[in-house]
Amino acid sequence: MLSEKQKQLVEKIGIYFEHSMPPAAARILALLIVSDQDSFCFDDIRANLNLSKSATSNGINALLGVNKIEYYTKTGDRKRYFKWKPNSTIGHFKTEIEKILGLNILLEDALHLKKDKDSHNAQMLAELSDLMHYLYQETSSIYELWRTNKQQIQ
Repeated sequence: MLSEKQKQLVEKIGIYFEHSMPPAAARILALLIVSDQDSFCFDDIRANLNLSKSATSNGINALLGVNKIEYYTKTGDRKRYFKWKPNSTIGHFKTEIEKILGLNILLEDALHLKKDKDSHNAQMLAELSDLMHYLYQETSSIYELWRTNKQQIQ
């Protein structure tokens, strides 16, 4: 079972993940990240999160569908055991870095369409675009440095 602090953290992380997934899926992923257990069966997920069978099933299927979790079985046991795939989260962060570039391209397109390049709106858009470009460059560099360091350690 989870401690009170772990339950609170599951809720906080779940709320964070809700921006990109349904609430039940967000809580399931948070549970798998926070818990000391490496995996949970369906019934244990339900019990820990107080979810209905339907919400649990939908959440698990959503997470399997986006490759955030995986399952395994044990010989002689019909249950599936679900566990978090940390590499999927690392991939998610790389995707978020790429989204910064995508948004910046759209901002630059909007800036190019401005008739009055000296307007306050155009100047603020140019500044935001500069910031987005800087963020993309720096976060990409940090990610690549981290990846290189990780490979050298292994």
